[in-house]
Amino acid sequence: MKRVIPAFLAFASVALAATYDVAPASGAKIELKVEKTGFYSGKSHIFVFESYRGTLEFNPRKPEESKIELTIDSGSAVCKDTWVSANDLKKIMEETFGNMLAAKQYPAMTFTSASIKPLGANQFEAQGMLTIRGKPKPIVVNVQLDATDPAKLRLRGSAKIHLKDYGLKPPSALLGAIGTKEEMSLTFDIVASL
Repeated sequence: MKRVIPAFLAFASVALAATYDVAPASGAKIELKVEKTGFYSGKSHIFVFESYRGTLEFNPRKPEESKIELTIDSGSAVCKDTWVSANDLKKIMEETFGNMLAAKQYPAMTFTSASIKPLGANQFEAQGMLTIRGKPKPIVVNVQLDATDPAKLRLRGSAKIHLKDYGLKPPSALLGAIGTKEEMSLTFDIVASL
C-alpha cells in the first residue's frame, strides 16, 4: 500500500501538469553527427555532450501548452570517433572548442521551445530557438515521448542544424579534399524527472 500511494500521487500530478528536471541519466545522450566530404566521404564525426540541464513543463491534457528549455555545456563535447588517430582527434577537438563552438567565449548553447504541435502516437513537433555562439536561430525538433513512467518521461528525437545559420563555414583541409557537410544531425534521448 505504501508503494501505491507515491505512484498514485505522481500520476495524479502528471494528469494535470508538472515541471520536470532534465539532466544526464543512465542511457541518455545528446549527440551531434557531422558527415565528412571528399576523401573521407561516408565517414562522420560523432560528438556527445556530457553536461546539460533543463526543464520540461508538461501538460498531458494540453500538450501544445507544454514547454521545454535546455542548456548544453559547450565545453562538455566529447568526440567518439574511432577511425582517426590520437593526433587527429586532438586537432578535431581543438577545432571544435576553438573555432566552431568558441566554448570559452560562449560556454553554453540553449534551446527554448516556442510552440509544440502534437502529431499523434506520442509524436510532437517542437519549434523554438537554438542559440549557438550567442546567435539564436529558429529550429524544428521532432520528438517522441515515452510516458510509461509518469514520474520519469523519456524524450527521443532529432533535428537538423545548418552551420551557415550561425555564420560558420564547414572546416576543410588539403584545399577542400577533406571537409565536412554544412548540415549536421542532432539526435537525443533524454530523461525528464519529477
